[in-house]
Amino acid sequence: MTKNTKRMLKAALNYRSKGLSVIPVGENKKPIFPWKKYTKTLPTKEQIKEWWSEYPDANLAIITGEISNLTVVDVEKDGETDGYPETLTCKTGGGGFHFYYQYSERFKNKVRVRELTDIRNDSGYVVAPPSIHQSGKRYKWFARNKIAPFPVKLFYKEAEKQAKTDEWEESLEGVSEGSRNETAAKVCGLFLTKTSYKLWERIAWPAVKEWNKQNDPPLSNKELRGVYDSIASRVTYHREDTEQEVLALVDVTKEHKEVMKRRRGGLESGVPSGFEQLDRKLNGGFKKGDFIVIGARPSVGKTALALTLAYNAALKDFKILFFSIEMSSIDVYDRILSFITKKRCSDIIQGKLKKELQTKAYRRANKLGISIVELAKATSSEVIEVTKQHLITSDVDMIIVDYLQFLRDDGRNKSEANRVGNISKNLKMLARMTNIPVIAPAQLNRKAEGRGHGNPKLQDLRDSGNIEADADVVFLLHRSLSMEHRENAFLDIAKNRKGETGAVRLRFNSRTTRFEINDQAP
Repeated sequence: MTKNTKRMLKAALNYRSKGLSVIPVGENKKPIFPWKKYTKTLPTKEQIKEWWSEYPDANLAIITGEISNLTVVDVEKDGETDGYPETLTCKTGGGGFHFYYQYSERFKNKVRVRELTDIRNDSGYVVAPPSIHQSGKRYKWFARNKIAPFPVKLFYKEAEKQAKTDEWEESLEGVSEGSRNETAAKVCGLFLTKTSYKLWERIAWPAVKEWNKQNDPPLSNKELRGVYDSIASRVTYHREDTEQEVLALVDVTKEHKEVMKRRRGGLESGVPSGFEQLDRKLNGGFKKGDFIVIGARPSVGKTALALTLAYNAALKDFKILFFSIEMSSIDVYDRILSFITKKRCSDIIQGKLKKELQTKAYRRANKLGISIVELAKATSSEVIEVTKQHLITSDVDMIIVDYLQFLRDDGRNKSEANRVGNISKNLKMLARMTNIPVIAPAQLNRKAEGRGHGNPKLQDLRDSGNIEADADVVFLLHRSLSMEHRENAFLDIAKNRKGETGAVRLRFNSRTTRFEINDQAP
């Protein structure tokens, strides 16, 4: 055990002895594993010792809220710190301050309660000394004063606002003209998610109309129905397979006529990949409800291709939900900036991007409809749950989970094939239930390396039985073994339920880590 690990463990055990709930976090400040249970239950000393034995490089965080009797004011560097009552205070590695106060139930976690100031309370946490910031500086205790009562008066207006907006009862009593649409979306989401799909028209819609009568003035029936339909389309995941009706062909014919009208009008085309030849083989792009797998060996470019597909679609105004299980959101953003600027990704990581170009790149990036979900050690069930919550308030055209085997579904008492099979099944179910294409890179086994030219086959998918069966489309990505032609890449469409198979030639731009079309590949 290193000196730093011993120091971190000693601090964690010390905090625990004082009744504080603690967890290990990564350098990126994110919890290393699902941690919500420790907002209700204190970890044991044995658990804490096991954590730092398994994660010796981990930083330390204190869980805020009732469990630790703490409400913390988190002030970032250059934020206003005057006026806070003296209390236990930490100076963060980033140059800000954490003011530790006695727990106040009047406040919930709140981002930007003031400029550069957040409140951490129930279900929150703060990184604590002696953790090391990404800058290399440690978190240190700045003032070891007795923990003071929370300064409610300093945040009185915010307390009043939360009291008015956090309770559903207030919203259900009706609202004024300025907030009707926003509240209508929340109310629709509430009724739709709490009602069986079969009863949406009989219970949920009448309930929404009844709520609307209390607004001043009420929304028009057309406007209310528009909001209702929009939210309903986002929560179709509540429609269970057991609720599906048995349909005669005459009923399917009616539905198919509508589908054909949309196809002729170009409304049924899929999410574009950005590669014309690939989109042709996919009959217009990635289709709704399809589960797409990108198989490749390590270091071939699974993540790079997944992010390229996300970026290309976002350029066409499609909304992408990108689950980054292996990389931090900053790592993903570095690559996006490299795509935008066409500068070396390594230059961006080293801070060599000119400020003027950086500012322009930020403006372009902010217009892209890519949402990054950073979930260290996530399970496929957590991916589904996060997607459900996101769909209630946001549109999503494509979901990318990077990558399949890195999801941490419980493998105890199961073979690796069964564990991966369960992940594959859940991602397939996610695609069907949301009617959104789901793309998941997956690792190939080493058999491909012993074959001529290293060309992979379907059976090279690690634990491929379930993955191959569940997938609607399987891409097998490989690159030239020749150093002279190392940037030449081939995307083999090995399986395609709704279109052609065959290979598409690509070029891997090692400067930007982006894939591009390559008609000159040998």
